[in-house]
Amino acid sequence: MKLSGKTVYGILTRSIVTVKKNEAWFHFAGQPMKFSIREFHMVTGLKCNGEVEGPRGEYEWDLLKGRTHKLSDVLNQLKKTRVDASDERVCLAMLLLVESILLPKNNKGTFPLEYVNKAKDMMYPWGRDAYLVLLRSIQKAVANHLEDTSKSELQGYPLVFHLWILESIPLLRDKFSNWAPTVDVPGPIYLCEKYTELENPSLERVLQIEAHKKASFYRDLLKVTCILPPIPHDPEDDVSMEDEHSDELESVKDISKKGYKFKADDWKNRLAKLLLRLRMTQKIPN
Repeated sequence: MKLSGKTVYGILTRSIVTVKKNEAWFHFAGQPMKFSIREFHMVTGLKCNGEVEGPRGEYEWDLLKGRTHKLSDVLNQLKKTRVDASDERVCLAMLLLVESILLPKNNKGTFPLEYVNKAKDMMYPWGRDAYLVLLRSIQKAVANHLEDTSKSELQGYPLVFHLWILESIPLLRDKFSNWAPTVDVPGPIYLCEKYTELENPSLERVLQIEAHKKASFYRDLLKVTCILPPIPHDPEDDVSMEDEHSDELESVKDISKKGYKFKADDWKNRLAKLLLRLRMTQKIPN
C-alpha cells in the first residue's frame, strides 16, 4: 500500500492547537478527531504498553561494540546467531523490522547504539518509540505551518497516520481505498489488516468531500469519528501516555459523543467560550 501524501497534508493543515504534548488533534468539516498512541496501536498492533525498562538478555553482539550501526550489521548479526537461540533471534529480527520501517536513520544512514540496547529486551514496547517519532514529526510540520511542502515530510511510519485518517472519516475511506470488513475472531484484528489498496487522490478531490458537506446527501454521509471505537479482544485498548489535562478537550469528547456537530468556525474562537455559549443556549446537555 502506498501513502497518499495529499490526504495526509490535507489533514495536517486542519490541526487544533491544544496543551497536549503526546497526542495531536485535527478537524475535518469542523468535526474533531484525536490521534494518540492508542490510535497508533490500533492501526499497527505494535506493543505500546508495558515497562520501558524491562529485563534484558546478555548477548555478545558485535553491534554493541560501536556507537552506531547499519541495517546490514543487524542482518549479519542475525545470520551469525545460533538457530536454536530463539529469543535472541526474535530480538534481532524485531530490531531489523523496526529500523527498516519505523525508526529514522541519522544523516549518515546509521542508527544509534541505544536501539541495540533496547533490542536486548524481547518485550520492549517498540510501538511507543515509533509513535513518538511519527508524532514529533507531525508536530514539527504543523508548527512550521506547512509553508514548504518539500520540508514537511513525516518521519517514522506515516502510513499509520494515513490509515487513521481513513478510519476517522469513513467517506474518505470508502472513496479512496479498498477494504474488507473485519470478522469476529478470538483475537484482535488491527486496522492495517483490513486494507487491501489505497488510492492517491489529489488534494482538490480530498477537500471536495469537505466542501460538499452542505449538500444533504453528503451531510448525512460525512461523519467524523472523534475517538475510534475499541477493537474487540485488544489487550492494549487502554494504552495511553501521561500528558497535560485539558477540561476543554474533555468537553469536546463528551459533546461529540452526544452528537453535537462542530463547525470549522468553532475552532477559530476560544473553545471555552464556545462551550459555555452552547450550554447557555441548551444546544447540548450539561
